[in-house]
Amino acid sequence: MKQANRLTKREEYSQVLARGGTYIGPLAIMKTLPNNLELSRVGFIVSKKVGGAVERNRAKRILRESLRTTGLKQGWDIVFIARAKAATVKCAEMERVVKHLLGKAQILSKTDEKTSFKTD
Repeated sequence: MKQANRLTKREEYSQVLARGGTYIGPLAIMKTLPNNLELSRVGFIVSKKVGGAVERNRAKRILRESLRTTGLKQGWDIVFIARAKAATVKCAEMERVVKHLLGKAQILSKTDEKTSFKTD
């Protein structure tokens, strides 16, 4: 995921967490906030409740991969908070949950307007 597509500062996370809409799924919680930019930015929060460093990193990789293959509308800041089971599921299951959450928030782009994240 490119640097421009990431939330990196504490203030950015705090703003989304405090003022954003909340969507709850079995593997992740998603907070969203419009950002008035030409791109969408994403951040991940994976606490120690998920497991040790290996499990937390695996959960982040699975979430990142799920977003890479999913199209998003532009102009949103999105924070995914991984739940305890996030590190133990297959990528396809996480992708299904991520698409469901994005669909509930109406951030999922239509297939003809698909804009997926590209890796560096």
